[in-house]
Amino acid sequence: MTDNFPSWLDDDGGSATPDSRPGARAGTASASDGGPSRRRRQKKRRGRTVLTVVIVAVLLGLIALLVLFALQGRTAVTEMRAAMPQVSELREQALSGQTDAADGTAAELREHTSAARDAVAGPHWAVAAKLPWVGPNVEAVRTATVVVDDLAADALPDLVAATDAVDPARLAPQDGRIDLAPFAEVAPRVVAANEAVLAGRDRLDTVDSSDLVGTLGDQIDSLKGQVGELAGLTATASRAVQLIPPMLGADEPRDYIFMVQNNAEPRSTGGLTGAFLLLRADDGAVELVEQRSAGEVGYFGDGAVELTETEIALFGTQLARYPGNVTATPDFPRSAEIIRAMWSEGVGGEVDGVLSLDPVALGGLLEATGPIGLDDDVLAALGVPSEMFDGDAQLNADNAADIMLNGVYRYIEDTGDQDAFFEVAAAEIFSAVMDGEAAPAATVASLVQAADEGRLLVWSAHDQEQELLSGTTLSGELRGDDGHGAPVVGVYVNDLSAAKIAYYQRMEVEVEAQQCHANGNQDLTVSVTLTSDVPDGAADLPDSLAGNGRVVDKGDMRSNLFVYAPTGGRITDVRDPDTEAVGAFPQVHDQQVVVGRRVNLSPGDSVTTQFDITTGPGFTGDAVLRMTPGPGSERYVSSTLTCRH
Repeated sequence: MTDNFPSWLDDDGGSATPDSRPGARAGTASASDGGPSRRRRQKKRRGRTVLTVVIVAVLLGLIALLVLFALQGRTAVTEMRAAMPQVSELREQALSGQTDAADGTAAELREHTSAARDAVAGPHWAVAAKLPWVGPNVEAVRTATVVVDDLAADALPDLVAATDAVDPARLAPQDGRIDLAPFAEVAPRVVAANEAVLAGRDRLDTVDSSDLVGTLGDQIDSLKGQVGELAGLTATASRAVQLIPPMLGADEPRDYIFMVQNNAEPRSTGGLTGAFLLLRADDGAVELVEQRSAGEVGYFGDGAVELTETEIALFGTQLARYPGNVTATPDFPRSAEIIRAMWSEGVGGEVDGVLSLDPVALGGLLEATGPIGLDDDVLAALGVPSEMFDGDAQLNADNAADIMLNGVYRYIEDTGDQDAFFEVAAAEIFSAVMDGEAAPAATVASLVQAADEGRLLVWSAHDQEQELLSGTTLSGELRGDDGHGAPVVGVYVNDLSAAKIAYYQRMEVEVEAQQCHANGNQDLTVSVTLTSDVPDGAADLPDSLAGNGRVVDKGDMRSNLFVYAPTGGRITDVRDPDTEAVGAFPQVHDQQVVVGRRVNLSPGDSVTTQFDITTGPGFTGDAVLRMTPGPGSERYVSSTLTCRH
């Protein structure tokens, strides 16, 4: 029993005398006389004493270590909590051009992240990271502190400096030219910063937050989100500084086709392409070389390119024959390749790329330039009546889209004059932007919005540049996933009415996640409603607007509706909830399953079609919708309900 107590509580044997022990022999040495038995007991007590001291020392050391862990852990958590909001704040300051404020935020952020990193940098933390249960939590904290501190020390200061160098105010065109020197100056730092941010994002992604204690998992997820947003910003900046100089002719002159899509006659990526401008870029100076209508580019009876059987089945042979129809495919790089081939054959010359905007995006640019007056003599020559404008003959942010998509066809009878007005309007807006009349920040904001809505598209004939464009909203690629675990659903409309009556078409799309499976498969229902808001008296509308009654009754609409499943997915059912099942005949276009339905609408009609889709495996993100951009943001609307709704 005494073995359970410290040695100083043991009986030392001194209270018993030899005479008092039963069986003791006279003359025999007792334990108290220093015999072998006594020495063995003393040695045993000394061993217990040493062991006890060691145990106590270990316990005290463990207690001290636990206290140290607690203090350092609390320091790391406190510093990281202070740092996390500053990551978002710094991003917003960089985006808004507040470089002085961003410098201060970056310095303060570095103080917090450095302190957090130092707090969990000792060897005892490395050992703790290997322990069961506690290890993943320790490793998560250490990873987070290292990632954020690396970003604060290296990548973010470079981005702040780059933001100052490429401030929109410095990049505004002056006399038709953009100074490309700032891009060349900051390009190496921006590219390096982007690589660092992407590396940090990838390292954070290795942390499994699902099994972390308390709120640590939520904090790690929040940090992942912030670094992910930052990665999106740096990736865009990195692409920009690599693309803008060569595409604007820093090394050699470049020629581009600038197409204007007409959303009043929808095609998959926007609308019929009726106006084509040839732009030439040389050392940052951009000039308008010539303008042509679709008919002036030519008609290619044998096809400017060879189409696949699927392309012919979905979009018809006119995709490769008529320039106005090249955007019938939802894959903009394919549209660009076709129009480039048409231009080469019909006009001559090999262009370096293709750009596309629609009147809604052009109207957005007028927010930056202010109203643009149109020459009265030019308008008179085109037969434009004064009533087409509400007041002065000018285009502004409020009326540009309506005039270019509707007013032209209501008030100008000759189709050639309609095309000419379209070309004049696009050229005047382009000139206003390039002459430096536009507010730089507002110009950038309008272009960003246009890209987000799918109204601004860019393709380069140079492989290295196209590789940088690939995967961005500017590319307009047909894709079934976003590259980050989110499935992409495509909903596109091609008008068959041979008129501009679809200006009055409304499209509403809802993507709802019905079930999300453990392997990443998602069961989705896509509901698409097309509605005709053609006003009363359609029979009195001009033929160029409402049709001549040969294809459909005047004022009616006919559309091909296409829905694309995400990568590896399939469309399992197509139905009209108001009538009966709709036959589904899936096809495969560029490795994506697609189903089409023809929809006929008379004025006031509304037709809903529902598509049941099962995605391929591995999709952990919410569904992303890509759809035909309509004649106005209020006309084509969408919503997405995810597994977390």
